[in-house]
Amino acid sequence: MTNCSGQDGASGSSPLVSIGLPVFNGAAYVRQAIDSVLGQEYGALELIIQDNASTDATEEICLDYAARDPRVRYERNPTNLGAAANYNLCFERARGTYFKWAAHDDAIAPGYLAKTVAAMQAAPDAVLCTTGVTEIDGLNRPLRSYANAFPGIGSASPARRFAAAIHTRHQCEDFFGLFRREALIGSELHGAYSGSDRVLLAEMALRGPWVSVPEPLFLHREHENRYTRAILLKDRRAAELWQDPGRKAPQRGPTFYGGVWRHYLRLVSKNLRSPADRVACHAELLRWWFTDEHGLDVLREMVARHPVLHARIRAMKHRLLGASAQPRPGSLPELK
Repeated sequence: MTNCSGQDGASGSSPLVSIGLPVFNGAAYVRQAIDSVLGQEYGALELIIQDNASTDATEEICLDYAARDPRVRYERNPTNLGAAANYNLCFERARGTYFKWAAHDDAIAPGYLAKTVAAMQAAPDAVLCTTGVTEIDGLNRPLRSYANAFPGIGSASPARRFAAAIHTRHQCEDFFGLFRREALIGSELHGAYSGSDRVLLAEMALRGPWVSVPEPLFLHREHENRYTRAILLKDRRAAELWQDPGRKAPQRGPTFYGGVWRHYLRLVSKNLRSPADRVACHAELLRWWFTDEHGLDVLREMVARHPVLHARIRAMKHRLLGASAQPRPGSLPELK
């Protein structure tokens, strides 16, 4: 890797907050993402930019920031390692007590760090602080504001927190919350498969309670080139290669829901020692199949992997319901 870091700061001491910004060809929005971090009402931070061998103006933009601000540490990979590895490199380079991933096309409001750090400091057992979300478009126009609610996520019971994470409908925006870095050590981090953000949030629920700042301080950009819209919803196999370009392309599109459930199952054994807690979490995993149509989603994926059977079922559906029958709203993976 080519290290083009800024200085570590005049004092040489570790910052309280590390923000990791993984980027590949992000010239269109990366300036806004960086400015939103460096403009925080909170100074004890470092910004780690991990460039995944961009071919546009990303390198030039980031080098300029690193030269002007000692809080910025920039490093460029010689080749594209895939999204998962690049995200995890950001974490490996982090030194702060708290850690946050920042997508190159998102931003945070000026008070984000001051308020989330205060919330974490007030709850020493918390592993993650989430905030409300303002969705913006490519021109920075606000589209809507909301906050994900996870009933029970602050409980002392691992099973109740786990249930809150796996049974709540959300789009994984809270993956970009503020983590206690120590809680992430030894976790799944960003796995090289679709849905790994969902799995990491479930693991954090097993590891400790979450706190929340309800104000919409996270600015989440919706645009045509966003990964979910441009890749994941169009071609699952391409999505797997986006996560890890070195893997052999699968012959069939990978399952999403079934794969996520198998990872959930593994998390329970990995993170819990108490037999009672494991049994309670396994009960929630059994209930998962009967909530929010997850069982049907897995069945649909299994059928879709067999083209002949899929074609026959579609033909039967059209005969019974007519050719205008539409898929169930909300059946796309990012809406679960």
